[in-house]
Amino acid sequence: MALLPGNTVPTFSAVMDSGQPYMPRAGRWQVVFFFPKAATTHCQLQARRYQALYAEFQALGVDVVGVNSDPRRALMKFRDVCRLDYPLLLDEQRRLSQQFGVQDEQWPDEPVRRVRRETFLVDPDGVVRHHWTAVEPGNDAQIVLDEARRLLS
Repeated sequence: MALLPGNTVPTFSAVMDSGQPYMPRAGRWQVVFFFPKAATTHCQLQARRYQALYAEFQALGVDVVGVNSDPRRALMKFRDVCRLDYPLLLDEQRRLSQQFGVQDEQWPDEPVRRVRRETFLVDPDGVVRHHWTAVEPGNDAQIVLDEARRLLS
């Protein structure tokens, strides 16, 4: 079951596509967006829209992080293609997708279950303030930014 608004995000550890450990920055809001497959145009569109608005998120004190279960090499290529400045978290073992409750049904011809395209806005105390399930890749970043502005004003 997915985390709902009001739920606290469980403490987690993750590794970024750079190979370095990821630690959320204290006192900051956070957007955590899950995307199913790095080598697709929809996922690239979503990631690029977050990059286009990244400075606006940062100005509000909101960090952005993408999560995917593809191998590290695929995420490194994804980062280069999309020219991303924010962290991408590796979830090959599907621990984060299980903790957030976003694992999808197994796709045809896929050996493992992928994540659903879902986005969470988390406050500095680790509480989910908003959870989007019907995510449109081209609109997600703007919708989340608008909600962050509303909550932080």
